[in-house]
Amino acid sequence: MKWSGPDSPRDYVGIGNAARPYVSYVYTKAGNPASLTAPDEAGEYELRYFLGEKNTVIGARRINVSGVTATVSAPSQVAAGAKFAVAWTGPNNARDFVTLVKAGTPEKRYERYAYTSKGSPLQLTAPDEPGDYELRYLMAQSYATLGRATVKVTPISASIEGPAEAVAGATIPVKWQGPDNVNDYVTVLAQGAREGESGNYRYTAQGNPAMVLAPLAPGDYELRYSTGQSHATLARAAIRITPGKLEPGFVAVTVAQGPAAGNAVEIILDASGSMLQKIGKERRIDIAKRTLTHLTNSGIPAGTPFALRVFGREVDSCQTDLDIALSPLNAAAVAARIAKLDAKNGAKTPIGASLDKVAEDLRGARGEQLVILLTDGEETCGGDPAAAIEKLRKSGAAVRVNVVGFAIDDQKLAATFRHWSDAGGGLYFDARDASSLDQALTQALQPAVELVDGKGQVVAQGLAGDAAPLSAMPGNYTVRLKGRSGKALPVQVKAKATTTVAL
Repeated sequence: MKWSGPDSPRDYVGIGNAARPYVSYVYTKAGNPASLTAPDEAGEYELRYFLGEKNTVIGARRINVSGVTATVSAPSQVAAGAKFAVAWTGPNNARDFVTLVKAGTPEKRYERYAYTSKGSPLQLTAPDEPGDYELRYLMAQSYATLGRATVKVTPISASIEGPAEAVAGATIPVKWQGPDNVNDYVTVLAQGAREGESGNYRYTAQGNPAMVLAPLAPGDYELRYSTGQSHATLARAAIRITPGKLEPGFVAVTVAQGPAAGNAVEIILDASGSMLQKIGKERRIDIAKRTLTHLTNSGIPAGTPFALRVFGREVDSCQTDLDIALSPLNAAAVAARIAKLDAKNGAKTPIGASLDKVAEDLRGARGEQLVILLTDGEETCGGDPAAAIEKLRKSGAAVRVNVVGFAIDDQKLAATFRHWSDAGGGLYFDARDASSLDQALTQALQPAVELVDGKGQVVAQGLAGDAAPLSAMPGNYTVRLKGRSGKALPVQVKAKATTTVAL
């Protein structure tokens, strides 16, 4: 729109109606003509010139906004967990998106989605849970539905076959049949373990049979085929783990390099609505702020290249912001910035979008790039954190991603975080309260190490200098920094003995 007026500081032009002074606006200093975004809802509006000092309208002109339509189409049936194509037509306004929700979901709600800006057709992934669903084309401003189509998600099945017995610490060949969807895996867990509990596992994409490491503790276990999205069990088979001829031994690893020394550190902080919940009498966000202030005061050396990204501070928004750009750590300045942070009720959790920004955030950093994600909830903005982490790891930079889960009660969500951190060459840390959060963040700064057998399989992983050494059956191994190329040393594990290795 073209405008004329005083162009005083903070003057702006916008489009509004009787209900709202403006739906969208732009400052006059941006230029003339000004570019505005029309409202999602059709109807009579006004183009308005506002004085910045008192928001007084000094010029207006009527404008009619006409309606728009959209269509979406996809296969009428898709298998649970499968990827499928969605074709669409529509206005393709900035941040319009197509979402898949359960049939009967109230309007203006969304689950997994993809932006129309990515083109047509889009790729979506069906949920693990079978049932009736609906595709919807949603407008970015109002979340109004312009087009819809029904989709039935059909059940999937799997089977697994493994030995009835295996020796503790041995490799178990497990034959499987199943959908082999993204991140599906075969795992071994104690009988009766809840879905999502921690156990040795191999992704189905790594081959068939899946070579799963047996636990070190003898007893009754189960082999399970688990889905990559919800960790639902599709098949199971009983297996008994018998004692080995020798008892396990231990490896204690020390690393001369101190916590984060010489490396860049980026912390990604969840400030979404769930962080307003309390642990005892204190809000999670306040515990996190205090702990991060302590960490940057005493845990990370002064001058360390440091960045802070925060997401979840606007209602019903997937905004993610780089609050502190990469620069030498100044503890006082960071503490002042953290003190101003707060969570916002109703804000979303854009974990994937935040991880997508890491490469840009840490551009120019030398040495290892350590990313610590602190969150108390799942991805709610349709992002793909696993894909973002994979992209980071393939970028050529020495990136390691640790995940700190805060007050996570859902075992399946914790399992998802473990898989993310594994993919990121890091570790998952579980924090239940203020004390354990402080411990988890301190540990997340430490180098991660792993023990590898002669076939290249990781048999144990943990932290350098940790009170709990790595444990394995007697034999010859290699110890190395997890997720990093470079120094690796041979080590012999002896029964019931602890061997110390300095990397």
